[in-house]
Amino acid sequence: MTDLPAAVSWQPVVAVPVRNEARRIAALLRALDGQSWARTAGTVPVVLVLNNCTDGTRAVCEKTLSALGRLRAEVIDVDLPTASAHVGTARRMAMDRAADLCAPGSGIVLTTDADAVPDQDWIAASVRAFARGADLVGGKLTGNREEEDRLGPAFNARAGAAAAYATHCDRLAALIDPLEHDPWPRHADHTGGSLAIRADLYRALGGLPPLPRREDLALVNLARAAGAKLVHPLDVRVEVSARLIGRAQGGMADCLKAWMRAESEGRPHLVEAPARVERRLTRRRAVRDLAALAAPARDAAARALGLDPQAFNEAPRDHAGAWAVERFAPDEPDAEALVPVGEAIATILGMIAVREGAMRAA
Repeated sequence: MTDLPAAVSWQPVVAVPVRNEARRIAALLRALDGQSWARTAGTVPVVLVLNNCTDGTRAVCEKTLSALGRLRAEVIDVDLPTASAHVGTARRMAMDRAADLCAPGSGIVLTTDADAVPDQDWIAASVRAFARGADLVGGKLTGNREEEDRLGPAFNARAGAAAAYATHCDRLAALIDPLEHDPWPRHADHTGGSLAIRADLYRALGGLPPLPRREDLALVNLARAAGAKLVHPLDVRVEVSARLIGRAQGGMADCLKAWMRAESEGRPHLVEAPARVERRLTRRRAVRDLAALAAPARDAAARALGLDPQAFNEAPRDHAGAWAVERFAPDEPDAEALVPVGEAIATILGMIAVREGAMRAA
């Protein structure tokens, strides 16, 4: 990516898609108004795109904003056709407008969800990550503790096990496919609940893909394929809702409902098999390393991975490895869940121990 001067004065703008959030939007606005960044910078620019709202969300926004002193908010009402009235369209509209408000070369577009509550240092911690050289910042998501407790101990056991397994998978990723710009310790979240991107990069990528689901991950994939440095700092944190009635198909609410249903039916908590995780990570590393090989060796290694060597003729010279990974070894957020989570955790901890032991012995 294009290098920027170390002393850039970053200008963050927050973009939020909103759909019938009259009950929750005030908490988000208060959290943005209470940002430590706002106390230093004076104001926080915010773009709210109200997507086909019918529950009085705008009135709640106006009332809340009138009592807050640090937000410079732009509230945009849209009435979209049914086919496009989804989070991808609304988030793109919000992020596009936020990017327009950014000064060239120093803008940051941050996005979160309308039912989220960012930590008071959310913006400041994100800016610090950009100052260290990031192009894209994923924030750590945690569930609302009170709402999770109301779902009961069985749900919380599933949630805790899922979070633990995700952490172990990411630790394995850091061992098999380490990235200098995103070292361990880190987290693995980079979804619309907390995502920040340089405004110039956002524009260069053509904006957020307006998909009905996984629009956030699609943007991340585009950015990484373009050589962007995605980081996952532990101090960028957002609390998200644990509600069971959500706004986005296939979103967090649907996942929670599936857990609750499985628990009530006595079905085991299944996750992606550790062996499959390990194979994918190993392939990602192998594909990433192809770019450093001279043509004859690269062609042979590409064929060994089942790839057409000619495909690498399309790779950008300065970030061929990152481009190749996103094209030939992408993440699999919807990988089939086949292994009980307890068994999976035990197995992946063994994998981690073996690799950490080998590192210590080296």
